[in-house]
Amino acid sequence: MIECYIKGCMDLDDPFYVPEILSGLSDDRRNRIMKYKMPNDRKRGLQAGIMIRDILKVHGRSQDEIIVSDNGRPTIEGMDFNISHSGKYVMMVISDDKVGCDIERIKGRNYSVAKRYFSEGEKNYLDESTDKDLSFYRIWTARESYIKYTGEGILLDFTKYEVNILDDIEDYEDILPSNICSGEYLGLVSINREDSLQNVIIKQWLYDNKYVASVCVSKKN
Repeated sequence: MIECYIKGCMDLDDPFYVPEILSGLSDDRRNRIMKYKMPNDRKRGLQAGIMIRDILKVHGRSQDEIIVSDNGRPTIEGMDFNISHSGKYVMMVISDDKVGCDIERIKGRNYSVAKRYFSEGEKNYLDESTDKDLSFYRIWTARESYIKYTGEGILLDFTKYEVNILDDIEDYEDILPSNICSGEYLGLVSINREDSLQNVIIKQWLYDNKYVASVCVSKKN
């Protein structure tokens, strides 16, 4: 089982002025939301909290069951979920297996980041691309979804792993259908870590023509 949800958040009330909208969210989530200084950050945090609360409830689970790892990654026993947000959208993926996700608004490539952190293969892919903005965010969201999948986050050195854009060389529809996201399907990504192909697959979509979304899951042997 794997489900993907992407919801807008800019139409929500600002919790700073309407604090009652936080009712039903966990104490930790409410506290984090109210620490944000910018209204849009509070709205993104609010939508994330609402999605966690409501989607877990649909699956017979509760936000009270959430366990936070030493690295700060939340999960639930027997189920996994991941949250990402960018611009006006919040993305949540839920699965009965390990999962990681990332969504980013396409806002122009940052070559200083690419030069500093991308592998030679990633740089070559970017240089040869006819749509460099899209390609930059395919690489970036794939990387982010992987480190969120593993739970290592920024603790994992960027130079220790790299993405390989596969597109449709292999499909993996049996473990991650291309239609779980309502956006335009872009293709597949694999991960090499210290010269070893990892047992994961990442699928990517273009959402609302301005966002790249990536979902990382385990391959099935």
